[in-house]
Amino acid sequence: MSTEIIRAEDIWAGYGDRVVLRGVNLGITRREFVGLLGPNGSGKSTLLRVLSGVLKPSRGQVWLEGHPLSGLRAKDVAKRLAFVPQREEVAFGFSAWEVVLLGRAPYIGWWGKERTEDIRAAQRAMERTDCLSLAQRSVGSLSGGERQRVVLARGLAQETSLLLLDEPLTHLDVAHQVGTLSLLRQLNREEGLTVLAALHDINLASEFCDRLLVLRQGQIVADGSPSEVVTPSLLARVFGLDAWVRVNPATGRPHVLPRTLQVVEAQAQSGRRMHVVCGGGTGAAWIGALVRAGWQVSVGVLHLLDSDEEVAQELGAEVITEAPFTPISAESLALLQDALAKAEAIVVAPVAFGHGNLANLQAVVEAQRAGKRVLLADCDWQERDFTGGQAVTLIQQLKANGATLVGTPEEAVLALAD
Repeated sequence: MSTEIIRAEDIWAGYGDRVVLRGVNLGITRREFVGLLGPNGSGKSTLLRVLSGVLKPSRGQVWLEGHPLSGLRAKDVAKRLAFVPQREEVAFGFSAWEVVLLGRAPYIGWWGKERTEDIRAAQRAMERTDCLSLAQRSVGSLSGGERQRVVLARGLAQETSLLLLDEPLTHLDVAHQVGTLSLLRQLNREEGLTVLAALHDINLASEFCDRLLVLRQGQIVADGSPSEVVTPSLLARVFGLDAWVRVNPATGRPHVLPRTLQVVEAQAQSGRRMHVVCGGGTGAAWIGALVRAGWQVSVGVLHLLDSDEEVAQELGAEVITEAPFTPISAESLALLQDALAKAEAIVVAPVAFGHGNLANLQAVVEAQRAGKRVLLADCDWQERDFTGGQAVTLIQQLKANGATLVGTPEEAVLALAD
């Protein structure tokens, strides 16, 4: 017996003379959780409508559990798959409970009386989608997000082995977006529900889906695991997005960080320079905030392979580097002093100081004495001093000579604006 629950072969489909899908081939294996990605107008909704039987393709065939979809009665299809569309005209005179109970129609008929198992299925679906409290409310009185959860509950009430969803997160707040995908993954893992969902949020799709399909101009251009699919080259080619792709350390899944805004803003810099002393990941947020605010940023001295070095390079900052695990050399110190002299002000991020990077702090003290403004992270510097008190002594000198204490990168930007 084939493990594929649904297969599409050479699907061409559209509306009137407008062709949307162009020779799509795909197969979804039982118990998969698949995300369908693509820019607006790429054909995601059309593909789901074809797979659900709502739209007949002009060419090609869809197979559902080994049967031609075109040869199955609508009632039989509804017992095998549930389709939750992106937009649906729900009869506003119905209560939310009545809408969810419509999901049981394939089992009780349009004019039959619901059974105990139908009542239980509808109630369980509403509990899972956090909308049971809306049961007696008129659908017309619900918000967009509430209505979205009710329609999802209706799909779950069908209790099928395959669930197709077209933008199920539309109108939902962040908590309900994550909750919805968590529920779908739980049903996928624990009850074997196969899920194919069209999603706009690439990061959420990457975190929750085992496999991603990417549509572009009616054709599948990528098919694989999130790590295989979510790459800078694909994001640029399909979405026109300039972005970094990083790995979420908690899950190992790729995470997209758009950088177009930062590049645009960096191009509009005012020419005002700022130097940031940081290290060990403490400077990323400070460098980013300053770049976004239009400052031309220099950073260092950082040891090569420091995570702040990578962030600074990608944000277009000038970076002074030193070999790993070595004290700051005379050459690097000269470059630092030159950068401090050019800077309008200096930011000291909440970095830990040891004997290897203490020269950075000493140079900042000297620059302050020469008239440079210093913004100092407001933190417990005792915990960050690994020099036997030398770093804290220098920090106290900075404070005594008028350093501005700032708690966050945003506060630093505001202070500099003043």
